[in-house]
Amino acid sequence: MSIKDENEKKLPPVSEQKSESKSIRIKIPKLNKKNRTLVEIILILVMGAITISLFRGAIKTGASALLDSFNTEFQDEREAASSSVYQYYYDKAKEKYLVKNQVSISIENIRETASLEVLKVSDTEYIIDNAEDTGNGITSWLEVPGNGTYTVNLQAAEFVVDDERDYVLVRVPYPEITNISLDYSNVKKLFFHNDIFSNESDADGENLAKSQLDAAESLIRKEFASNQRFYQNAQDAAVISIQNLVRRLNPDVQNLTVDVEFY
Repeated sequence: MSIKDENEKKLPPVSEQKSESKSIRIKIPKLNKKNRTLVEIILILVMGAITISLFRGAIKTGASALLDSFNTEFQDEREAASSSVYQYYYDKAKEKYLVKNQVSISIENIRETASLEVLKVSDTEYIIDNAEDTGNGITSWLEVPGNGTYTVNLQAAEFVVDDERDYVLVRVPYPEITNISLDYSNVKKLFFHNDIFSNESDADGENLAKSQLDAAESLIRKEFASNQRFYQNAQDAAVISIQNLVRRLNPDVQNLTVDVEFY
């Protein structure tokens, strides 16, 4: 018998051999329904806390970016508003300064003008007297020119002066025809004939001439007073004359507005 056989003989059967390795088993207790619900709640709370923490971080980051954007826009708007406010008060101060330092409108010299001549007019009348009309045998035809002047009384004028707006309103009486006179140097004897040669006829001729001139003056005066074209032209001329007069007296007032009304 060999040594090998002898050893094999001494070893017990495999089934009888004990394993020298040990297995570690953890015994997990079984959870009842109540404990399992509690664990689930705890897990939900833990996950909620983690989610809230992450959400707060996101909000904090977004809020920081939003705050930076707001601060930038607020700064831009504040600068723009500050610039607008500055410009507003600058313009107000400038306007106030200009008002304080503007030249006052002068109208005192205008009041010293008693009669402002605004329009000169002329008329010519023809006076014809025949021998059969006069009864003294004298025939006389005359061409008689006459002149007149429309004037405005500025001493009776009313003035409304607005220095701030560079405005003047002048209220004056309507123009009146004045200085009516005959132009004797240009009276023309168109025709004259004396059928009776005597001293009496010479005197009659002089009286007739004077009567004809008086008649011509009366007709000329009537024409000046009733001619609507003359009257309207006189008003238009008065407006222009008064406006120019006010502006000439105030050369330093730029953009001066002058209105004229009649009463």
